[in-house]
Amino acid sequence: MSDDAAVLFANEAFYLAFDNRDVKAMQDLWAQRASVTCIHPGWRALSGRDDVMERWESILNSPHAPKITCHSASARVHGEVAYVICYEHVDNTFLVATNVFLREDGAWKLVHHQAGASPSPPSPEETSNHLERVQ
Repeated sequence: MSDDAAVLFANEAFYLAFDNRDVKAMQDLWAQRASVTCIHPGWRALSGRDDVMERWESILNSPHAPKITCHSASARVHGEVAYVICYEHVDNTFLVATNVFLREDGAWKLVHHQAGASPSPPSPEETSNHLERVQ
């Protein structure tokens, strides 16, 4: 599996853990040794694994946790670090998210998640046209 595909797979696992409200899976997705951070929309920045995991546990155990689906994910790999830019569909709104991964013990682990308000994701045609201009 290519690094791009492996990072996208890790990103999908993140959203699956969220969708399934699986605290254990969420904990397993985040780096154990590297410093981690997380910025949820409208909340203060969290720093450190304990604070980040405590917040995820609170979110995932809440009966009011939103349903989130990921759209239009694209990965960029730079050696041992990678990031994914994607759109999150939450209720009737969209967020754009950045998920940063670090290779830890051979697996891609989250070290940062940040999401903020965004218009809807580009259509496949817009994405295709943009990629043609970039190449």
